[in-house]
Amino acid sequence: MDDQTRLHIWNLYQSAWGPVEDAERARLLAESTDERIVYTDPSSLVEGRAALTRRIAASQERFAGAYFRNDTFLAHHDQGLFHWTMYDAGGRVFVKGISFARFGADGRIVLASGFFEAPSRA
Repeated sequence: MDDQTRLHIWNLYQSAWGPVEDAERARLLAESTDERIVYTDPSSLVEGRAALTRRIAASQERFAGAYFRNDTFLAHHDQGLFHWTMYDAGGRVFVKGISFARFGADGRIVLASGFFEAPSRA
């Protein structure tokens, strides 16, 4: 798999974290993640796409309208490192962070791990 394909898959995954309808989130995650994905961040460890879907929904409930954009992307050997910015619903910078991903044989993400300072806004 080439780097542009990895970036495309990551962007699908990242879009699922944004303000999208449930059906669209399910489609984005089905295209970008393995059913058994493991996701971690400073406050979460979830296993499986269903648990990840619930985690994302909880994030959107708490930070309605928040979305991500990539700042930089590095990849090698079916792994990616993504520097990103999270924006609030008004387009203001909310959080900056880094995520690591491992891609499976079919190209979908099998592991995603985010590193950031937890947002303080409720």
